[in-house]
Amino acid sequence: MKSFDVPPALEAPLQVALTLATLARYRAAIMPVVDRELELWSARAARIPDRLLREQAVAALAEKRGNVEATAALVTLAPRRGRHAVVRASTALQVAVDYLDTLGEEGGPDRLADGLRLHESLVAALTPGTEPRDWYAHRPAGEDGGYLDALVAACQGAVASLPSPAALPAARRVAERCGAGQSRTHADGGAGLEAWATTLASPPGLRWWEAAAGASSSVGAHALIALAGTRGATAAEAELVAAAYDPWIGALTVLLDDFVDRERDARDGEHNYLRYCDEAASARIDFLVAGARRALRDVPRRGTHEAILNGVLAYYLGDPAHALDERPAAADSAPVRTLSTALRLAA
Repeated sequence: MKSFDVPPALEAPLQVALTLATLARYRAAIMPVVDRELELWSARAARIPDRLLREQAVAALAEKRGNVEATAALVTLAPRRGRHAVVRASTALQVAVDYLDTLGEEGGPDRLADGLRLHESLVAALTPGTEPRDWYAHRPAGEDGGYLDALVAACQGAVASLPSPAALPAARRVAERCGAGQSRTHADGGAGLEAWATTLASPPGLRWWEAAAGASSSVGAHALIALAGTRGATAAEAELVAAAYDPWIGALTVLLDDFVDRERDARDGEHNYLRYCDEAASARIDFLVAGARRALRDVPRRGTHEAILNGVLAYYLGDPAHALDERPAAADSAPVRTLSTALRLAA
């Protein structure tokens, strides 16, 4: 669909209106389905035979539920017809991502090999017909009662029903890089992260740790699942979406979270990508925002992608409780300021 220029005076009001409409659709039509899916996975996690694995699975669902809810916003990119399959695939995939992230915080004797084998399940989840493997081969794990296999199978079954499988190869590539990044983040305190990140093809001006953050994010896979749920979507369109989310929007979502949590992460000894930053973090946030907006110019359903991006910026940068010492210019754009106020009033 050919895009058209919006008069500058109308751009901010239109972006706000579209973002609020997207938020309303998400809350009314998508969140109830996500809630039901999470109830099912919580019940399944509670039946895991091994005590340690059960505790880790239950903790991941409780502590990282917000990740599942946030990535589900990308389901709004899919048409209403068949959206349930997109929700089911997206929920199962992110529950698996969060479970593996929690497992990685403990790790086996060889944490890198352990992480890479575990995260192979993410690619399998987006590859219908792939047989289960011994995902726990590199750790002295107990019996998970088929929990990880069930997550993989649920995602496989859902994506197999989507009308545009041409989008799935790009989704698998994103999932593979996400697993590689997450595995290196947890292995040896992230010692091999920089060396790996420098092997990634990155746009000019991107720092290695921004490339690593973008590659380690799962959001691109969710956007591509939604595209696969769109009849007639092509591989070329999938590449445009993938290029917008990896690295730009993926890095932005990770680094915004790190941006507002810098003090807490430093206090608690948690990994934070901004510990590698030796310049103004706010300037790097603005660099990523500009890159994301450029990359979204040619993607299908550009308006909804931009609405989701504006919502993310408003969520992270508009909360006065965060008391940001460095304020990215993106926080003061008209759409983000208006949305920040609207989100606070709607909370």
